[in-house]
Amino acid sequence: MFEWKIFEVLVSILCALTFLICSITLILICIRIRPLLSNVSILLTCNTYITLIGSSAMTFIITIFGFYYRGLSAPLINVFNCQLRTYINYIFICAFYYSCALQAMFRLFRIVFAGNRVLQSGFTLLISILAQWIIPIFYMLAYFLLGDFEYHVEIGSCWVSFKNIRTLSIGMAFIYGTPLIIMGCVYLFIVQSVRRTVQTVQIRQTANKRDILVLIGMGIGIPTAFLLIIYMITNYLTSYAYHIQSLSLTTGLVFESIALILVTPQVRNILRKNRLTYPLRSSKRNLQPVH
Repeated sequence: MFEWKIFEVLVSILCALTFLICSITLILICIRIRPLLSNVSILLTCNTYITLIGSSAMTFIITIFGFYYRGLSAPLINVFNCQLRTYINYIFICAFYYSCALQAMFRLFRIVFAGNRVLQSGFTLLISILAQWIIPIFYMLAYFLLGDFEYHVEIGSCWVSFKNIRTLSIGMAFIYGTPLIIMGCVYLFIVQSVRRTVQTVQIRQTANKRDILVLIGMGIGIPTAFLLIIYMITNYLTSYAYHIQSLSLTTGLVFESIALILVTPQVRNILRKNRLTYPLRSSKRNLQPVH
C-alpha cells in the first residue's frame, strides 16, 4: 500500500536524523570535554546517546528489511534473523529508558547523598551501567526464546503482536512504565529533600528541563498503549498499527536526542562554542590595519 511506503520513508528519515544528531554530539563530547572518564554526568549522557544510536540504527535496518520482505510468507524469509533484529532493537529501546532512570539516580546521589563516597565512586557508576545493559538483555531474551517477536507478513518485520495482550502489556510496563516511575519519584524526592534555598530553585529549574525527557518518553509509548486499549475493548486493530508504533518511536528518538542536549549544560556549551568560533575569527581579521 502507498500509505505504508510513506510511513516507512518517514521512519527511515527520522532514524537517520537521530543517528546523525547523536553521532555528531557524541564525537564532539569525546573531542572537546576533558577529563572525560572522571566526568560522571557526561559519561551517563554518552551512555544514553549510545542507546539512541543503537535503536535508530536497528529500527532503520528493520524498516529496510520490511520494505523488501513485506507480503512474503514466513517460509520464504529467515524468521530467526528477523526476530534477532527485533530483539536487539528492543534491548536498545529498553536500555535507553533505564539509562534515563540511571541519570536520575546519580543526580539523586550527587545532591541528596553528596557525602557518600561509595555512591559517587567510579565503581558504582560502572556496576550501574553494566546492570542497566544486562537487565534489558536478559529480560528481552525471554521474549526472543519464547517466540513473542512474531513475524507479520503485512509489514515484513517482527514485533510483539498487539493480539498478545498479556505479553505486550507486561512489556510496556517494564520497558516504559518502571523507568518513568523511577525518574518521577527521584526528582520529587530531590526537591522535597533539599531546603527551600537558592539551590532548591536551581534544582527545580533543572528538574523542569528534565521533565522534558520524561514527557517525551511517555509520548513514545502512548500510541501503542492507545491502540492496545482500543483492541482490548473493540477487538479491532488498524492495519497501520505497527507503522504508527514505529513512527511514534522514531519521532520520540529525534526529540530525545535534541532534548538531551538542552538539559545537559556541558553538551550545550560545546555547541555554543562551535557556533561562536567563526564570527570571532572573522572579527579579528576585520580589525587588522590596512597597509
